[in-house]
Amino acid sequence: LILVFIISLFLANLSLKPIIKAWEKQKAFVADASHELRTPLSVITTNLDLVLDNGEETIESQGKWLGNIKLETKRMTKLIEDLLFIARSDAHKTSLLSSKFDLSSSIMKSIIPFEAIAVQHGIELKSDVLPDVNFLGNEGRINQLIVILIDNAIKHTPEGGIIEVKMAIIKNKIQISVSDTGEGIEEEYLDKIFERFYKVDKSRAKKDGHFGLGLSIAKTIVEEHKGNISVSSILGKGSVFKVIFP
Repeated sequence: LILVFIISLFLANLSLKPIIKAWEKQKAFVADASHELRTPLSVITTNLDLVLDNGEETIESQGKWLGNIKLETKRMTKLIEDLLFIARSDAHKTSLLSSKFDLSSSIMKSIIPFEAIAVQHGIELKSDVLPDVNFLGNEGRINQLIVILIDNAIKHTPEGGIIEVKMAIIKNKIQISVSDTGEGIEEEYLDKIFERFYKVDKSRAKKDGHFGLGLSIAKTIVEEHKGNISVSSILGKGSVFKVIFP
């Protein structure tokens, strides 16, 4: 009887482990989300107080404070959208509507909006995309994936750097890569950058309004399409994010 009880206890603990792990993950997610929302709310409140304390001033003279409120509102809206995306993915409530589309054209369309931003930052944005490649998936999600990877590259590439987006078919698999000649990532962080709210440079991330959710969302999108995402990097020389779809 004692042996049966011990085995039953062991099996019960074993079956509870995934539930406990999921619960701990959910608690950490809520805590991190609350922390990230607190900052823009605090900035908005402070700037609103400044505006209200100077009620006799014109809107033009208080443009700085109003501009800060608008910027933080936009950042908070983006954060909430990202949080909703992750929450729905976790709950498996996101129905991925798939259809056949021109992946080559879709990638090029995702690159175009960044051309002006790259010029503004003194960065050369190059592309080498195999034409006429059809893909079965969600085009909106794939666009979001490419945007996240290019945006991430621009954030971490200094003036005079190069970013290159490539897409090719290798061994019957679609390979998409976004490489940069930026600051690179230390080896100890490579296995952590796809984690939610993880930021290698927290001070810079805060300044840029970066919440550490982009690469986590990118990973979710890739996994939704049964693919794999990885990163290789050399500190001071740059990084390469590679996505492989079957």
